[in-house]
Amino acid sequence: MLLIPGQAVSRRTWDILLPRLADGFRVITYDHRGIGASTMGAPADWTTRMLAADAVAVLDAAGARSAHIVGHSMGGRVAQWLALERPERVASLTLISATGGDARGTARPAAATRALAGGDPDVLGPYFFGAAFRAQHPDVLGLLARGDTRLRARRGHYQASSSHDTWDELDRICVPTLVVHGADDAITPAANGRAMADRIRGAEYLEVPGGHGVHLEDPTVAAALRAFASRHPA
Repeated sequence: MLLIPGQAVSRRTWDILLPRLADGFRVITYDHRGIGASTMGAPADWTTRMLAADAVAVLDAAGARSAHIVGHSMGGRVAQWLALERPERVASLTLISATGGDARGTARPAAATRALAGGDPDVLGPYFFGAAFRAQHPDVLGLLARGDTRLRARRGHYQASSSHDTWDELDRICVPTLVVHGADDAITPAANGRAMADRIRGAEYLEVPGGHGVHLEDPTVAAALRAFASRHPA
């Protein structure tokens, strides 16, 4: 199972979820280029397609012919291209808090856009997690910090994510797909998840109470990921 993180955050954003997935799956996490332990790579215009090619390189390095691909937020946008262009590498696809693209999707509120652009974990926290979860896990906001992310990488991630548009391509996805969304997500409103599920043939849709980090906060999401992947062996 390959976990693809979101925009300008490290692989550590999956840490809470890992123990819930590791029993029965070999789970692979990695940093996008310019993040954490990964280098910047050659100068280029950053796109989600380019980042999908990076994900294939990770699978190659891990010796994985195919994997269950799980992408959160921008990682879900990257995962769409992986399923579209390299479907033989995708045993199943799970898109969490994702969209087919901002330009033609349901827009986020202006306040959420400012919070995302500012990158302050204390401001972003309520958009990701409920108050009770934040109190129970006081260190969780540190996962949203961008201190280990180079400025050029943050700009590259923004360029890749904001230019992403697969709305007209989604009906070509032919791998088993699960779309997961938080009903209260203001960063990527849930209408985007519903629209993606409608366009991807045979896609299953799971909407649960919560915000942009619902996969970390709600343990039923991890159970759904495990059950879905188990039905489609790599």
